[in-house]
Amino acid sequence: MLQGDTRVDNKTGDKVGDLEQAIAAHVHWMTLLRQAVLDAVSGIDVESIAAHNQCEFGKWLHGPGLTPDDRLTDDHLEVRRVHAEFHGLARRIVELAAAGQMAEAYTLLYGEYMTLSGRLVLAMRAWQTNLLGIRQPTQ
Repeated sequence: MLQGDTRVDNKTGDKVGDLEQAIAAHVHWMTLLRQAVLDAVSGIDVESIAAHNQCEFGKWLHGPGLTPDDRLTDDHLEVRRVHAEFHGLARRIVELAAAGQMAEAYTLLYGEYMTLSGRLVLAMRAWQTNLLGIRQPTQ
């Protein structure tokens, strides 16, 4: 792709669109987790929350839609790492809520969890930017 060329090939366009859908799915998933903590639902399947390859985004991230070359990029590796960390923290939050430790669950939910969620979205946006060949300003 030429510098400044705004055209996107179909495969790149698909990945950019997939990442956009992934961000929306991530926001929706966060809403469901917040509601689960608010409701202090017992019997939540903690293992499914911790499984970073089972949410909609995780299925795409680990699924056949990406090439082996895609999986070797720094962007993919960073998104995968942060996404797994995000699910691990979600697990801790749900475990705290299920144990009745609501103050601790809320502290993580509205502190570290929100920060990590933002880092994940920024990593996905950086991946999109790199797929589109847009240069990042240097600082």
